[in-house]
Amino acid sequence: MKRTLFFILVLAFPVLLSAQARTHQQGTIIRMRMTDCLGPQHGFMAVMSGAGKVETGALCPEYVLVADKVVYVISGKSSEQLIPLAEVTRFRMLKNEMLIRIDDAPRESHFHVKAMVLRPEWDRNQMLEEAEASAMITRHLDPATMREQP
Repeated sequence: MKRTLFFILVLAFPVLLSAQARTHQQGTIIRMRMTDCLGPQHGFMAVMSGAGKVETGALCPEYVLVADKVVYVISGKSSEQLIPLAEVTRFRMLKNEMLIRIDDAPRESHFHVKAMVLRPEWDRNQMLEEAEASAMITRHLDPATMREQP
């Protein structure tokens, strides 16, 4: 009986480790800007309804994280939550938050998920924005004039 239990534990341990490793995903932070901080108890749904703003005027970092299949827009809960840009970042999702361990920190930092877009759709939108920007540069026009033309 003891040998059977030991054999089961030996077989189950690598399976548990591989399952735990799959929960972490990888992505790259490509953009950062400072925006209004969200309230401590508000998440994705509060942002979508417009009720998640804090009235104090504090600014928090907002990042665009590009993963294999999804592009995330995440926001820090305080102005001290800074992530290095253009580096591969490992993250995991927990409820409505993204957890990221920054530079061998003892704990993971929690970020609000403000938006998620499928990667092909995001790539298409980026190409359209770049084409519009290059058209404005070559014609020396501002965006309002470009949209008014038939």
